[in-house]
Amino acid sequence: MCNDKKKKIGLLLGGLSSEREVSLKTGDAIYNALISLGYSVVKIDPKTDDLYHKSQEVEIIFNALHGRFGEDGLIQGFLETIQKPYTGSPVVSSSISMNKVFTKQILSFYQIPIIEFKEISSLNDIESIKFDFPMVVKPANEGSSVGISLVKNKKALIKDVKKGLKTYSELLVEPYIDGQEVQVAVLNGEVLGTVEIQPENDFYDYDAKYVSHGTKYLTPAKISDFVNDNLFEYSKKINTILKCNGVIRIDYIVKGDNAYLLEANTLPGMTASSLVPKIARNKGMSFEELIDDIVKSAKVHGI
Repeated sequence: MCNDKKKKIGLLLGGLSSEREVSLKTGDAIYNALISLGYSVVKIDPKTDDLYHKSQEVEIIFNALHGRFGEDGLIQGFLETIQKPYTGSPVVSSSISMNKVFTKQILSFYQIPIIEFKEISSLNDIESIKFDFPMVVKPANEGSSVGISLVKNKKALIKDVKKGLKTYSELLVEPYIDGQEVQVAVLNGEVLGTVEIQPENDFYDYDAKYVSHGTKYLTPAKISDFVNDNLFEYSKKINTILKCNGVIRIDYIVKGDNAYLLEANTLPGMTASSLVPKIARNKGMSFEELIDDIVKSAKVHGI
């Protein structure tokens, strides 16, 4: 465990993914918290900095990257190779969680309820979809709701699949469930709580998450005790199955007494509008306390 505030922390932020701007905002918020906690901090941007040499100058890496190359096991593999303690989940946990198809396949085996889905790698795969419209189209390996869309007919489906396959090798299509969007935060194996998202429009896409001022957040989520207990149980189980570390956020859609897994996020956002800090605040934990706990969870993986 890492709890010496005199230690020098390397803060990974920015990066190479489509979520670079979100990561920069997350990194700035974390940087300010770390400084206020008394840590010595060096910002490291893999896009512009010498990652190897800067990593050698610090004792702990705080990973504030998002998306591909930061959340998918690649940067974790590098840090394990140089045996540097880092925050967040290890290689296998990160790579599985980043791929929504792998996540659903593995967790459904352990009786975690999921939404029916179809993996799409070519336009021809559309013809084998068995469920009805409306549908959600999303990249299999992406976060922050990047590239996600709601389609209501076959013409729109074909258009969005064509567009998606120009950027991504694999897409995921699933039926749209008109329910409550509920997120659960887990910190060091213990559930922190829930938040319910009520987007201004009927869909929680990238704009609703980072641009719109009309999105509402209810903490805790307005769900029954039965559903709440199930979400807590599922989330602890998911954290254990995927062998996650530090803080994770698990997203669900709730319809009546039924809850369905959407995805697991091993590096959730830490911006002013991010969900995990909202959940932690409702628990009585300040942003600085949350960040400090994450720092203390840093370790050398893979050894």
